[in-house]
Amino acid sequence: MKELFYSLIFAIQFLTRIPLANKRAPEHIAIQRALALFPLVGFLIGGMLYILCRLLASLAQFNPYTIALIIVTGDVLITGAFHLDGLADTFDAFLSSQTTREQKLAIMKDSRIGVMGATALIISLLLKTALVGEILQRGLPSALLVYPALGRWAQVFFLYASPYVRESGTARMLAQSVDGKTLARASLWLIPCLFFPSFYLIFLLFLAALFIYRSYVHRKIGGITGDVLGSATVISEIVVLFSISVCAG
Repeated sequence: MKELFYSLIFAIQFLTRIPLANKRAPEHIAIQRALALFPLVGFLIGGMLYILCRLLASLAQFNPYTIALIIVTGDVLITGAFHLDGLADTFDAFLSSQTTREQKLAIMKDSRIGVMGATALIISLLLKTALVGEILQRGLPSALLVYPALGRWAQVFFLYASPYVRESGTARMLAQSVDGKTLARASLWLIPCLFFPSFYLIFLLFLAALFIYRSYVHRKIGGITGDVLGSATVISEIVVLFSISVCAG
């Protein structure tokens, strides 16, 4: 039980900016167990957003899109814009004029943000806000629990299904630890989502988007990096919110 606790703390520290202290260094953590808990951390993030939504709804008669903007802001604060940073770096590289894998990987390591990265960032936030507003308008606040969980499951999927192309980095440690059992255990945390309306269809659309994006990433750099994992999380969340709007409305 103690090992599980330390693994959960590591997963929360890695995926959020929630201030928790972990007495164990990453090299002494059961990384496979921590990876399997990624969707649970997604539910934790979603639970905080759900509570925020309920509080806003009870305090004032806000427009659903005003609540959506506050919720997306809360999401960014909880995660520290960690995944958004990966999205910006990824699309700065993928949509640049540079053609070789090495050049694209170098752009992804550059801390400066370019036009394409900034554009991807703005579009993703606008889409996310609009789609959250849409699902709130349709009376589906429980979707706030679903989309962060699937977004973190997507990270485990990419770590399992794609080679890691850098020789160092925290994500490399994760990639070296993942296996089929890890993905299966992470998938078990999605069982509560089965009670969400039209979840089977939503999940199929989500999986299709993951495979399409994986194929695109492989054509560009032949595998994944930590930045790609962040971009996959943001894209997954948007796809899930869109699918919910289409299928569960």
